[in-house]
Amino acid sequence: MKRNDFYSIITKEKLAAIARSAESPCYLYFPDIIRRQVKRVDQCLGARFTMLYAVKANPHPTILRTMAQLNLGADAASKGELQAALKAGIPASKIEFSGPGKTKDELLDALSRNIGAVNVESPEELRLIVQLSQEHDLRPHVGLRINPQSKIPCGLSMAGASQFGIPVKQVESQIDWIRSQFESVQFSGVHAHLGSQVLDAGAMAESVSLIVDLALHIEYLLGKPLQKINVGGGWGIDYFSHQEKLDLEFLSSRLQNVLNSPRLKTIELKIEPGRFLVAESGVYATRVLYTKQNQNRFYAIVDGGMHQNYLLAGGMGQVIKRNFEMDILPQTDQKPCPKYSLTVAGKLCTPQDVLADQIPCDVRISPGDSIVFFNSGAYGLTASPIHFLSHDKPAEIFYEA
Repeated sequence: MKRNDFYSIITKEKLAAIARSAESPCYLYFPDIIRRQVKRVDQCLGARFTMLYAVKANPHPTILRTMAQLNLGADAASKGELQAALKAGIPASKIEFSGPGKTKDELLDALSRNIGAVNVESPEELRLIVQLSQEHDLRPHVGLRINPQSKIPCGLSMAGASQFGIPVKQVESQIDWIRSQFESVQFSGVHAHLGSQVLDAGAMAESVSLIVDLALHIEYLLGKPLQKINVGGGWGIDYFSHQEKLDLEFLSSRLQNVLNSPRLKTIELKIEPGRFLVAESGVYATRVLYTKQNQNRFYAIVDGGMHQNYLLAGGMGQVIKRNFEMDILPQTDQKPCPKYSLTVAGKLCTPQDVLADQIPCDVRISPGDSIVFFNSGAYGLTASPIHFLSHDKPAEIFYEA
């Protein structure tokens, strides 16, 4: 979301007032934007899809409760995420558990809760699940996470040569053995997730179509009807100035042929967005401590840093460090000055702690001014090295629009 798009929902004046009154640094969340995003996905996909929120994007209890109130399920990737989703009021039947390295303890916890599906990512994991099920007299719901070996334009690829899922050729070669394991568990269907931060609507539609075709192929091989096909998430947002928004109208039109297939009438289709639902709802707010000049570079040193928002410093998969949408919210009226390049640095003792690099600026920055970073609602605090240098955690504050 570009800065002006955010201000069309939350005015700059309101954000400035909030930033001035809140403790700093902090995360500011606006649940109205989450509700707006959920509605947009619903309008794009219609009633054919069940939506699961990818908890990894932001596991804050208030966000999870918002998802529960909106009747979303959850995609969990750990025992902690599973328990957090349940505590927030998301029913066990609407939770799926995926991840390549589930421990025995995590699996037993998930199996005993009879969640919607544990998505198996290797033959060895399936064997362990069967063993646990037999030992504890359980018959859990289990799905197969497949790896189609097909890549799409995205920020982080999870298909092809990766640790995720079972290659389709391996499923084909072991189909009799896999079929025999489903005597001890309830086969729920197929799951796949090809990548994250996808902005190409055509590529996203092709991904869904590919996953559906492969799932129906596996249904034929197994000789068992699919209850669900989970096509993963990966819907991206426009973090940077050169990026265009994901075209939901085009995506919706491209998916119609897939969704209208008679073979899908009895199969529940699932999608698990995370970033797309919450990223734009969050603002990371910092306050200027000092300003300085060093070898013709101008710096604003703020009270936050990459230990609280690693994405800003280029973490979580950025190949080239780019600047997030940001704004300067002064204590008093800004005074114009000759244009210069401003670098915003955090308080850590590492040169990596740069939150914005050489931003064009034509106003004077003073200690006490707020600098805010948009699109910070996903992969923010919990995806950052918060223990580095042992600083206090920032506050997380929710405001209705």
